[in-house]
Amino acid sequence: MTYTIIEVERKSGISSRKIRFWLDKGLFPHLYKDKNGVRYFSEKDIDWLCWVNLYRALGMSIKDIQHYKNLCDKGESTLEERLKIIQAQKAKNLAEIVNLQVAIAMLEYKEQLYIELTSKGKTKYKPRSFRECKEILDKEVRQKLNQEKEKDEK
Repeated sequence: MTYTIIEVERKSGISSRKIRFWLDKGLFPHLYKDKNGVRYFSEKDIDWLCWVNLYRALGMSIKDIQHYKNLCDKGESTLEERLKIIQAQKAKNLAEIVNLQVAIAMLEYKEQLYIELTSKGKTKYKPRSFRECKEILDKEVRQKLNQEKEKDEK
């Protein structure tokens, strides 16, 4: 069974505009086109579309996705190179998670400070500097992550 872009949009939840953009970037080189230029997606193409959507959501560049797709097309001889691409992307995203956890911890610190100040009616306070707060929370979050990692490895 094959699907038009609009049908793929309904089926995948990915906008037809985004799909067309990725088509123009060459991320779907094997699509069937009829005599009127209408492109048709197979189930396999829709599956690849969902992977592209995930890779983009994770911040992978279109150029890297194109390279990855080209490697996939070459078959099993490129498995190790594809593994390295996926591992590099994973490492990048894990680092981003750590940075976001530190940022959230900083917001929680500020939130708790304001809750205390507003509930106790305090009007004067001496907050920590951004740098001091970040250093403290960064260290706490990284220690917590290391503990979780050690726990997972056991």
